[in-house]
Amino acid sequence: MNALLPALTLLIGLAIGAVVGNRLASRSSGTDPLDVDRTRDIANATLATTMRELIDVNTRQQAEANARSAAEAAQQQKSVHDLVAPVGEQLARLDQKLNDLENKRVEDSGRLNFSIGSLASLASSLQKETAELASAMKNTKVRGNWGELQLQRVIELAGMTEHVMYEQQEHIAGEGDSARPDMIVRLPDSKKIVIDAKAPMSAYLNSINATSDVEREQLLAKHAVDVMAHVNALAKKNYASRVDGSLDFIVMFVPGDTFLTAAFDANPEFLEQAIAKNVFPASPGTLIALLRAIAYGWRQEQLAENAAQVVALGKELYERVGVFTGHLQKVGNSLTKATESYNSAVASLETRVMPSARRFETLAVAADQALPGVSPIDVTTRQVSLPELEAGPTEQNPS
Repeated sequence: MNALLPALTLLIGLAIGAVVGNRLASRSSGTDPLDVDRTRDIANATLATTMRELIDVNTRQQAEANARSAAEAAQQQKSVHDLVAPVGEQLARLDQKLNDLENKRVEDSGRLNFSIGSLASLASSLQKETAELASAMKNTKVRGNWGELQLQRVIELAGMTEHVMYEQQEHIAGEGDSARPDMIVRLPDSKKIVIDAKAPMSAYLNSINATSDVEREQLLAKHAVDVMAHVNALAKKNYASRVDGSLDFIVMFVPGDTFLTAAFDANPEFLEQAIAKNVFPASPGTLIALLRAIAYGWRQEQLAENAAQVVALGKELYERVGVFTGHLQKVGNSLTKATESYNSAVASLETRVMPSARRFETLAVAADQALPGVSPIDVTTRQVSLPELEAGPTEQNPS
């Protein structure tokens, strides 16, 4: 449409110019006014026709331009839609994932809150039970029973057999006082190891509830002193001279590694001092290793005893087989001699007895039936051929 405006303006200008020129010419030449009017009408008609044609052309071009614009807009809209549609799909999926994550977060948060509440309740219950246990462990009798229980569990894990590999609470008489060690372990060579399970733990348990580091260090130092005092008390009992076959040391069982570690930290020379007094501190892990080694020794001893019994049984069986073979050889020899005697009797019967008996037939004193014949035995017994019988059978055990 913008391209038609210059042409339209030019045509209008030409038409106006023609009309103005005609008027000027008519004035200057004195032409008839009718001709001038006709010329003006012709010019106006021409101008109107030209204007209509220009308007029609402009209308068609405007319609075509609008159609092209609509098509281009539709194409652009389609291109934009094709470009934006994947992004929209991605945004929709992203929104769905965000919703799923939010739902899962809410669900996980609920479970987490429930778990935290359960843990808090469990921690409270555990704290209460720990306080009750610590209070109970301050009682010497309860502490001793707990140590014995831990010792029993160690024995079970080691695979020991009571009354065979160990004895519990065995009474030991003495000149001035008696003793009752928690356990006496038997070794395969009739030796014994005494085990005590009454280690002190009060100071250590008190250190757990200490309100300051200074108080805790003081209680741990007291714990080391108490454990060392127990070592000295065990050394004075001198179980090695009071228990027959006991080794020259005693095992002091401590029912927890932490108790020993605390004593070692407070007194680095604790182990050397205890061993110098023939008292060996042992945690559950150490004692399990020791008892399993002893149980293994017992199994090897049992295997050795079984092997010795097998050897003795084999020797006895071998001797009895020899005796039986000798008897069998005698039976064979006797059967051979009996066969030979039988054959000799048959030969005597045929050569000496029967000829005389048949004479009765010639004298008409024979019975109605003839005397039957007797055949010799041609089968011989098989001799037992064994190298062991060349020197004769063993007669030590004729059974």
